[in-house]
Amino acid sequence: MERRDFIKLTAVGAGVALASSKALRGEAAPVPAPAASPARATIGLPISIEPLAKRDLDVIFDDMRTRAGVTALFPFAYTHEPHRSGPPVANFHGGNYGTPHMQYYKDIPLTLEDMTGPEFGGGDILGRVVTTARKHGMAVFPFLLEDNVRPATVPHWETLYEVDAHGRRTDRHPGGPCYNNPFYQRFAQGLFEDYARSYEIGGIMWGSERQSGVLNALALSQSSGQDPGRCTCFCEFCQKKGRDRGIDPERARAGFGEIEKLVKAGRAKQRPRDGYFTAFWRMLLNYPELLAWEKLWVDSRHEFQASLYRLVKSINPNLQIGWHVWHNLSFSPFQAAEEDYAAMAPYSDFLRPAVYNRVAGGRFLAFVRGAHSSVFGDLSEPEILGMLSQEMGYGKDEAPYDKLNAVGLSADYVERETRRAVDGVSVGATQIWPGVDIEGSAATPETVGQTIKAAFRGGARGIILSRNYVDIKSENLSGAGAALRELNLV
Repeated sequence: MERRDFIKLTAVGAGVALASSKALRGEAAPVPAPAASPARATIGLPISIEPLAKRDLDVIFDDMRTRAGVTALFPFAYTHEPHRSGPPVANFHGGNYGTPHMQYYKDIPLTLEDMTGPEFGGGDILGRVVTTARKHGMAVFPFLLEDNVRPATVPHWETLYEVDAHGRRTDRHPGGPCYNNPFYQRFAQGLFEDYARSYEIGGIMWGSERQSGVLNALALSQSSGQDPGRCTCFCEFCQKKGRDRGIDPERARAGFGEIEKLVKAGRAKQRPRDGYFTAFWRMLLNYPELLAWEKLWVDSRHEFQASLYRLVKSINPNLQIGWHVWHNLSFSPFQAAEEDYAAMAPYSDFLRPAVYNRVAGGRFLAFVRGAHSSVFGDLSEPEILGMLSQEMGYGKDEAPYDKLNAVGLSADYVERETRRAVDGVSVGATQIWPGVDIEGSAATPETVGQTIKAAFRGGARGIILSRNYVDIKSENLSGAGAALRELNLV
């Protein structure tokens, strides 16, 4: 690929390009405007499936409403990961905890048995949740968080997953289902259409806790330490899309091989001759296909999300569609550039940035360790932390390197990250409903209240009390309600 072609390719603005890109099935219609904002704040709460299947729903929903004024329920309605369904069990299968209506799932390798969650006696758990939640004044938003582990009990899922730079089919994080794979596209479109047509829901929230190939190869992640050779995706569909863009897949693959060598040498304490950052920058100069392949992956995800948004809006314009934004965005200036809030706004009624300040300390340090083995290996880990804190706008009052894991980040972090998201979508009607962490042994009603108030000072229009109802102490849920009542939001 010629350098001038690379410059042209990477110069395309993400926001305009996403709104006008081709749909996953044929030519895209214009992205509809986000739905009109509700008059009152949305107070949301995620919940796993087990209590919804085994416990008295009226008791659960009355508890949520009484303690915290919850108006929106976010059940993990489709998942193959046991921790989102309930406690881990042997040979867990998972799947849809509603009823898959097979007329919406055409030309995919998955069967009804593949997609049906058999745990808890089967049956339409989502249908019961929707009916009962309505009695309690709560809307239901199925929370579809992409599986980070390929379900071993569902072999047909294999063909939907990405292929790494060595030609291996992925089966876990940092890989996942491929956004350019037509089978996965049709599955996701079928699931969204099924829920939109079959249930009286308030909307859908989808999330992906993944990032692009270059960032994964460099271990620039809150879950750093993964194999740098597992960067994705080089499946037949991504390779064709790359060639259509004028990118040579083999040149991109060779560039990823050079990054892999850099990271493995860094982990072995073998410093490059001219230093880590210089070595990385030289790779970009020698292999401009790396950034071109990076943009292909990022564009593909946004095109995928926009197509789902268009589909649901064509069925029911009043349904609200939003996206969970991975916590890693808080620590990575690289991913913040790729996951631009302004570019996401045209196909988002709401966004849920994860701003879990209590667990953020350990996750930030994991990101620092990954950066130390690659791009920023010339600096010490405390120096990297200081540099990234400045890059990301952290206040000077955050805990130092040696205390960050135990203390986490402050309520100021929650306000700042919320404000950044609000400012990012300020051109449209998209609302920010941050996910605030109110669970865990370190949380108290007082700290929960501080966190919630910080989110609304940052401009939040709603809030999602996180991370799971079953793990939140009752006194902390009450503390959330007290803060929301003080703010006159419930």
